[in-house]
Amino acid sequence: MHTSAAAPTFSITGLVKQPITMGIDDLARFQTVRVQLNEIMKDKSYKGAFYYNGVILRNILDTASIEKKVKTSSKAIDLAIKVTNKEGKSVVLSWGEVYYRNSGDIIIATSAAPITPRKSCASCHKGEEAMYQPYLDVFNRKIDFPKLVVGSDGYGGRSLEGVVSIEVIDPNQNTTARGNTSEKLFSPSFKITGLVKKEMTVTDLSKYARKELTMIHMGEGKGFHGIGNFSGAMLKALLEDAGIENDLASVFIVSAPDGYRSLFSYGELFLNRADDTVIMADRLNGKAIDEEGKFFLVPCDDIMSDRDVKSVEKIEVISLK
Repeated sequence: MHTSAAAPTFSITGLVKQPITMGIDDLARFQTVRVQLNEIMKDKSYKGAFYYNGVILRNILDTASIEKKVKTSSKAIDLAIKVTNKEGKSVVLSWGEVYYRNSGDIIIATSAAPITPRKSCASCHKGEEAMYQPYLDVFNRKIDFPKLVVGSDGYGGRSLEGVVSIEVIDPNQNTTARGNTSEKLFSPSFKITGLVKKEMTVTDLSKYARKELTMIHMGEGKGFHGIGNFSGAMLKALLEDAGIENDLASVFIVSAPDGYRSLFSYGELFLNRADDTVIMADRLNGKAIDEEGKFFLVPCDDIMSDRDVKSVEKIEVISLK
C-alpha cells in the first residue's frame, strides 16, 4: 500500500467564493472512492496499474464554491480548472467534464494499492526477463501524494502527482459577451484560431469523416427539450487539421455570434478512452441545420446539454501554462 508519509497541502484559488488550503488530514473527512488507473502514457511508457483511494474533485471544488467574477454569462461552462504540482507542471480540465459528466473517476488521491499480475511471465518470456522486469518494478515506485487521478482518460498524462494548487480560471474574464442584434442567430462559417499551425475558416464539413450521434437536450434551466439526431465532423478532427500542440494545459473555446461560449480541455478530447462524442454538426434529424445554424457544436456525452453552441463562429485554442 502506498500512502503519504508527510502531510503536504494544496490550495484552491481563482474563481471561488472561499479560497482554501487543504491537507491530507482534511481530505480524510470526505467520503472516499476507489478508482483504477492503468498508467500508460502516450509515449508508450508504463508506470503501473493501481487502485487509487481519494476524494472526488467535484466535491472538493464545491467546498470552495466556484463563482464567476465577471458575468460573461450566468453559466460556468467556459471555465477551466488548472491543477499544478510542486515541479511546476500543469494540466487542465474543463468545468464541463467535471460537472456535466458522472465524474466520480476524477479524484484527488491520498493512497494507492498496486494491481500486480497474478501470473508469472517466465513461461512466455523465458530468457527475456530483462525485458519485462521493468514492468514489474514500477509497482514499487514512490508515488507523490496528493495526486490528481483522471480515471476516464485512456492515457495517464493528466494524472498529476504532488499537487500543490487547483485554480479555477476564466480565460475570457477580460471580455464581455456581445449582444446579438440580428433577429436570427446565424454564422455561415467558423474560424479556428489561436495556438494552431494554420488558422482555418471552415465553410463546410465535406472533407471530414462523418459521425452520427444522438443527443438528449436536457438543460439546467429549462429541462428536457427533446432528442436530436446529429451528423457532422468530430471536433477533434477539426483541431488536428488546424495543427494543435500536444499540450495538457490547453483548452478550446467555442463561441457564437452573440458571445455564448463553452470550453473543452485537451484531455477530454484527446485522452478520453470513450468514443469521440463531441461533434461539429451541420445536420439535424436528417436535414441541414438552418435554424440557429449553420454549425452546431454538440457534446453528446454531457449529462446536461448547456455546453452545446448554436451557430458556431469561432474556436480559439489557448494554453493555460
